[in-house]
Amino acid sequence: MLRIASCSGILLVLLSHPALAQRPADSATVQDSALRVFFDCPGFAPACDFDFLRTEITWVNWVRDREAADVHALISTQQTGGGGTEYTLSLIGLRRFAGRADTLRYYASGTSTADEARHGLAHLLGLGLASYAATTPLADRLSVTYEAPSAPGAAATHDPWNAWVFTINGGAFLNGQQQVHSTSINLRLEANRTTPAWKHDFAVFENYSQDVFKDVPQFDTLGNQIGIVDVRSISRAYGGSLLVVKSLGPHWSAGVQGSVNHSTFSNLDIAVSLGPAIEYDIFPYAQSTRRQLTLQYSIAPRYFNYIDTTIFGKTRETLGQQNLTTALSVTQPWGSASVSLTASQYLQDLHQNRLVLFGNFNLRLFKGLSLGVFGDVERIHDQRALPEMGATPDEILLRRRELLTSYSYFTFINLSYRFGSTLNNTVNPRFGGTGTGGMVMF
Repeated sequence: MLRIASCSGILLVLLSHPALAQRPADSATVQDSALRVFFDCPGFAPACDFDFLRTEITWVNWVRDREAADVHALISTQQTGGGGTEYTLSLIGLRRFAGRADTLRYYASGTSTADEARHGLAHLLGLGLASYAATTPLADRLSVTYEAPSAPGAAATHDPWNAWVFTINGGAFLNGQQQVHSTSINLRLEANRTTPAWKHDFAVFENYSQDVFKDVPQFDTLGNQIGIVDVRSISRAYGGSLLVVKSLGPHWSAGVQGSVNHSTFSNLDIAVSLGPAIEYDIFPYAQSTRRQLTLQYSIAPRYFNYIDTTIFGKTRETLGQQNLTTALSVTQPWGSASVSLTASQYLQDLHQNRLVLFGNFNLRLFKGLSLGVFGDVERIHDQRALPEMGATPDEILLRRRELLTSYSYFTFINLSYRFGSTLNNTVNPRFGGTGTGGMVMF
């Protein structure tokens, strides 16, 4: 039995109705005639537990390929103002249901556990699929019941926090052996408030990293060892950011952005920035879970106080900087894609600029073949903070200092092909918890 929660009561879809239990039927034939569903949900979302859904919703056939499905259950997510997740469930009809589409939404709060989130999504998914399953031969084996709410109406919710959400994140990473020790500590505090009219985001952070290498041999210019030393390398960054945005209708928004930063890697004792920004979305913001195409422009004065004298002979300076970003994000049956292009330049010298292209693609090329691409490319001509003295060999090898470059890039490409049985109903968790340290069998 699957329980499907709604706002006004509880809908129950019963697969083994007592009145039908005595009907003679071949179970394999009955199951083969069940609704075929292709589940498409981002793996990082807490509620997207496919094994759980297959054990909860057994009155459909889960298939591995979209081409074999009657319904494509496409899930897209976005963060809510309370630190939770909005799941938008698009049920897209295929084959005999071609042309039919339904959209449902489930909200998991910021304090919901992964189990609560997956139960909520299972309720919603079962509710949506029930209407499709009603047209299959399994229809006479399904029944619906309703439990009325305990009160005729719900009182308005009182929020003592006035929509403010506070988050504290901290962690430490320790790694070492006899001659090498590494320590990394990070802390982040956030305060967020999101309403239909306003968005407020504030954050402060601290990152500290240290590497110690013992008994490192030292050599002279002729290659002769002249001693043994311990090498200690430290990197530290801290700062904060603010964002205040006002909604100006279904397509426009305007706000203020600011930041304060300290970074030994970037030779910044202190860097301060504060200025206005405006954004236009070609599509209405209400469609953001499925598609977004935005243009954003910002301009701000930036004050820099450097740790060491820069290659331009500066210890401090104030510059004006402008940024223009265009970003596209789509989630469709063929996959998902997001790409953004950001151009920035200093107003005092337009030749000092930076261009950043970022992309993330997950595409179904054809049946069973998928392509994943993630990465960015940067053209860099604005490194004003580079220290005049350069970087030491230790800082270069350990990447503790920013180095002069005209470009940078990183990318990850994955190509996968799956073939074989299209049915994907069975869950078998045996040996799923085997660790990486080895296995002993008796």
